Amino acid sequence: MNDNLLFQNYLVVFLDHLGQQKILEKISELPTSADEQRNFIELIKETHGKVIALREIFRKYFDESKEYRPNANLVPSEFQEEFIASQKSEEYYYAMSDSGVIAVPLMSNDENCTAINGVYAAFAATNGIGLLSLSCKVPLRGGLDVGIATKIENKEIYGPGLASAYYIESEISEYPRFVVGHELIHYIRWVESQQCATRLGIIAKQTAKLCWQMIIRDSDGRYMLDFLGAQAKEIAGESIDSEVVKNALAFVKSQYEQFVTEKNEKLASRYYRLLNYFNLRLNVWGL
Repeated sequence: MNDNLLFQNYLVVFLDHLGQQKILEKISELPTSADEQRNFIELIKETHGKVIALREIFRKYFDESKEYRPNANLVPSEFQEEFIASQKSEEYYYAMSDSGVIAVPLMSNDENCTAINGVYAAFAATNGIGLLSLSCKVPLRGGLDVGIATKIENKEIYGPGLASAYYIESEISEYPRFVVGHELIHYIRWVESQQCATRLGIIAKQTAKLCWQMIIRDSDGRYMLDFLGAQAKEIAGESIDSEVVKNALAFVKSQYEQFVTEKNEKLASRYYRLLNYFNLRLNVWGL
């Protein structure tokens, strides 16, 4: 074991593309005839192509959100260095098969300013890719929580923090939404209520309040990211417009109707809840 591993608390976002397992189950063996080969290729294109395309969309959206920084020249020169420091964040994304992970280290020496900036950026990226994935007809589900982990290779992390986020995604989220765990709620509250000795600490408290603006309680009482909310729309800017929302809504409706027709009560009820959430937020997007 590497004795130099650094364990600390991380925000972990575990994301999973839904529906891919059903397609993969149709591929039981390598093709032996021309017809089997054509069918094999079509199935691979259906699942592999979508996952790769969405992975690239996510990476581009995530990288662009990290690169954005307000213009420091608008700040008086004596405050520019402190202003630049207040915008720092550390977060990274990596893919695993048809899943993805966003990790944000939370150990901080600036009264949690860098850490909570990373949380805010992770929320923004998750909201954006969640909506984009629905518009591309590949539903995405996620779990978010804070827990102990360490970086083991390049960007990859390992530890109970990752396990907690995965558990929330696989066992709690149920349908295309992003459920926020209790430890993450506790962390945001802690930063929001911290006693500050610096302006960076004050900025961290303000950013924690902005994080709250991206969280709501769903109909089952669980906290989730408000990926169609006003704050998510403001952050997305011109990168996501009402057409994306329309396409996502059309897909959600089609999934609900399909599961009703198939008498799949479990999935029909889940997409009904998602459809209700969309209907509650359409006015935010002028629809």
